Amino acid sequence: MPPQVTGFSDMSERSSQHTLPNVARGEENSDILNSSVPSVSEEKAKQIAADCFGIQGTALNLTSERDANFRLTTDAGVSYALKFANPAEPPEITNFQTEALRHLQRKDPQLPVPKVVPTRDGRLELTLTLADGRRSVVRLLTWVEGEQVFRGGVSSALRRDIGTMLARLGKGLSDFDHPGASHEIQWDIKNASKLRPMTGAIEAAGIRAMVEAELDHFDTCVAPQLTTLRQQVIHNDLNHYNVVVAPGSSDRVGGILDFGDMVKTATVIDAAVAASYMTSLEDSALDCVADFVGAYNAVHRLTRKEVEMLRDLIVARLVTSICITQWRASRYPENAAYILRNNGPARRGMERFAALPRATVTHHLLNVCKLE
Repeated sequence: MPPQVTGFSDMSERSSQHTLPNVARGEENSDILNSSVPSVSEEKAKQIAADCFGIQGTALNLTSERDANFRLTTDAGVSYALKFANPAEPPEITNFQTEALRHLQRKDPQLPVPKVVPTRDGRLELTLTLADGRRSVVRLLTWVEGEQVFRGGVSSALRRDIGTMLARLGKGLSDFDHPGASHEIQWDIKNASKLRPMTGAIEAAGIRAMVEAELDHFDTCVAPQLTTLRQQVIHNDLNHYNVVVAPGSSDRVGGILDFGDMVKTATVIDAAVAASYMTSLEDSALDCVADFVGAYNAVHRLTRKEVEMLRDLIVARLVTSICITQWRASRYPENAAYILRNNGPARRGMERFAALPRATVTHHLLNVCKLE
């Protein structure tokens, strides 16, 4: 499999709706779900890099579900990520991602995230007309070297470093806002109630029953409280495809990738999303989550109420992953293997973490955060 593009790379399971799909009526209200990937050849990408950004090199097409992404490599061995946004993505959303990276560069210059590279005339975004007549926003990002976490094991030390890095990112974005920040995407946990029409795509009856029970609990006990929590722009997608380990070190984060699911929502949701990907690891699910949460909290403090809601939000993310990936795989069977790559871990997480007594999990996390 080709290396994952840095920055705003498209992920396998992301639906990327800016208006949520009305699955109950069998409709998709978002144009982006029906919009094909921009058709750009490697030769054309190479030409655009040279003409518009002044960078000569080879262009390697990278797997993507939504955008057209290329790894540019110069003769000197320096790499960049050249991205052609899906024409259906609102320019405001693309710019939201661009400005967030610029903000992080100012707030925490040492944070290992991609940097935006300007065009030869100083622009950070370039709008080009594609061969099919559609228009795409083009951006160039620095390449973040390192191996994606999913390719190796996740030690306790790495779990803690992931928590530290996400907390730094969260603090960096805590005072950032943008007109596109409040767009609505199904991957924002606060929208979990809208997953119900998708549950029919879950073939395993046991998992489906767990998902439906968790959605009942979410509607009754979780959703009403979310609006009372702190709100900010968050990364919202720190899965193990979006973190790379530092070259030469399997215990240290070398980079955070893919800002395409950023959204303004409850601050604690960022921690819940990342923690959900710790629930399927080989070690104890609760211990893995606690390693991450403790390190996150040491840098970006969580309130008692936020920690008390963490268990339910972590499970809500697992539910979201299962529902969206199953539903999308049923609609796009030709791409099912790619779409479902995070489905198995989410199901294991449900079986290993969601089955634990809620009070036990919450008590443990409160202790880790020194709130009890």
